[in-house]
Amino acid sequence: MADIRESFAVLEDSGSQAGVPLHKALEGEAVAGKNAHGALVAKNSSEQFKYLAVNSVGALITTSTGDHVCQFARGKTSGSASPVTVAEIVLVNGEDYENISWVTSCFRDAIFEIVKIDDTAGAATETILAEIVVGPGDFTDSGQLHCVEFTAPASLNNVLRLRASNLNSLSDMRGTISAKQLVAA
Repeated sequence: MADIRESFAVLEDSGSQAGVPLHKALEGEAVAGKNAHGALVAKNSSEQFKYLAVNSVGALITTSTGDHVCQFARGKTSGSASPVTVAEIVLVNGEDYENISWVTSCFRDAIFEIVKIDDTAGAATETILAEIVVGPGDFTDSGQLHCVEFTAPASLNNVLRLRASNLNSLSDMRGTISAKQLVAA
């Protein structure tokens, strides 16, 4: 039989105040009964060790969800002095959304709104998330709402709508809206 090297106690058990060694811990192993090194700080919902995930540029992924689905819609509508729907994304009930983006354009002055609408079939609740104004010098506008996140209510009909109206002369209005739907891991 080979000689087995002694483990040195490097941690203290807070209950007994006895010294205990560090244990080797690999991704996928159960957390129970391990004194893991401080560099391995995450565990999943199944109580197993999990290496921290990073994205393609090495930034730590901090969302508690796994994958995502990108949703988008685009449209064109005739000019109108009152708000009309340009494009609309049907939201999945109970799902989380983030990274809302848009591209809007009109050859005349127009105001676009990104609106989250809960319960389109009944007593609708509207939340205006952004207003975009286009006109001379800026016939096309694009952007993203980086810090806007929401969960679609778990009932009824919910949409994310891009709507627009002309401010003076009527002209066609075009737009695209997109959102990242997070999918639980």
